[in-house]
Amino acid sequence: MLIGLTVFALAAGLLWIALGFPSAATSRLDIIKVALTVVAGVGGVVALVVAYRKQRISESAETRERVKLLTDRFGAACNQIGNESPTVRLAGIYALAALADEWPEQRQVCIDVLCSYLRIPYEPDLDSEWFHDAESEVRLTITSLISQHLRDGARVSWRGHDFDLVRAVLRSADFAGIHITSGTFFLSLARFHRGWISFDGMVVDGGEVWFGGATFTGARVTFDDSEFRKGRVQFKGADFASGEVSFRGARFLGAEVDLSEAQITAMPVFDDGDKPGLKLPPGNAVAATPIVGRER
Repeated sequence: MLIGLTVFALAAGLLWIALGFPSAATSRLDIIKVALTVVAGVGGVVALVVAYRKQRISESAETRERVKLLTDRFGAACNQIGNESPTVRLAGIYALAALADEWPEQRQVCIDVLCSYLRIPYEPDLDSEWFHDAESEVRLTITSLISQHLRDGARVSWRGHDFDLVRAVLRSADFAGIHITSGTFFLSLARFHRGWISFDGMVVDGGEVWFGGATFTGARVTFDDSEFRKGRVQFKGADFASGEVSFRGARFLGAEVDLSEAQITAMPVFDDGDKPGLKLPPGNAVAATPIVGRER
């Protein structure tokens, strides 16, 4: 009220002075009307400012509440992933993947946690049926969730993020159909021990995929019908000791696929024909005459 009266007095005084100190009642009445209009305008502006501040405060409170809720969910999912029971760990993995879909600001953090689980030292139970045990199922679930978000038509895409699977131990993994457009997909020093790891139909359209120092021992790792368009796929120091690594039907369309410094005992299988962008070890007789075949 005090501010309103002050504005009214100032407006009326300035108008009275500007009009040359009029003495007519009508002029004074007009001055009062104009001054009241000015007060109303100032009051409207003040009301808008107050309403805007309230809206900002309300939005900030909602944002803090949302972040707190998502943070609590993140902590609960991480606790589940650390549980001794495989079923509880699976529940935590699905919860963390769902959280990554809803929380784009921290999606990379959720992805990092999922990838870090695969980097935990693990010795597969080679005596289990189909070389598959409970821990292998947990790891297969993580790789499947990652793949689902990297394929065409994914409801929420995780493309462009970084996937650090350095030193991961994988017996079964389904990376079939993933589409790498940017970011990094590191499987350096990974161990592919028994089982089947599928990269069939993978498309590399940018970014970097690294298998440097990876060990292929007794596993079946397939890149059949994959397309290497852009980017780089590096096998520097990889050890193809045994098992089968297959590139049947793969198309090398411009991306650099480098096996030139790999240690090859069991030669990967290729279709015959030109392979632009593919570097094989020099002087390797087996590499110079690739094995031809489409049947598995």
